[in-house]
Amino acid sequence: MSAHEMDRLYRVCVKIFAVVHEIEDDAALFVPIFHEWIRDQVLDLVALDVADYAHVPESPGIMLVCHEASFSLDRSDGRFGLMVQRRTPVDGGPVDAVASTMRLAVEVAARLERDARISGKLRFNPSRLRVEANDRLLASNSDKGYHDFGPVVRQAAAAAFGGTGPIVERVNNDSRDRLAVDVSVESVGDVQEQMAALTLALPQSSV
Repeated sequence: MSAHEMDRLYRVCVKIFAVVHEIEDDAALFVPIFHEWIRDQVLDLVALDVADYAHVPESPGIMLVCHEASFSLDRSDGRFGLMVQRRTPVDGGPVDAVASTMRLAVEVAARLERDARISGKLRFNPSRLRVEANDRLLASNSDKGYHDFGPVVRQAAAAAFGGTGPIVERVNNDSRDRLAVDVSVESVGDVQEQMAALTLALPQSSV
């Protein structure tokens, strides 16, 4: 892949994993929350629809579909978390696309944690992320693809969370799956402080 081809990569996914998930019925809780977000335009995005796949094992679960990105309470890899899938280009290159998607993941995770109906039943770990390249033509699941994609993710994590020490490791998955990397942010306290600050700044829903 040439540098010019890599510059066209914007279709990426970021998953932030839950460390606490004590919700018995995802659909009953998250569907009305996401519909309220659409109604009240709480995100700086064009929100379109809500989809419910919670009845399907290892599925995207409950989805909030926006023009720019989709958000899902995802179980596709057997682990519950918030998956953000970017759908439209961003200003800048692939580093900007990954960094902005990471920020969206943290923002939406913070909004969910802040909702009074969740009340401590859901908590995410923002210092551990999975990033996937959702364009096999520009980033194949190969050694070459990882060689090109890994540094992009490392720079994006540093840009999104600060610091210079994110650790990026390739996920050992089937070559037919998407190229994926796990990201550990070295400055864990800084990321958690960012998320806590964002959470406190958000209005708390009590509906």
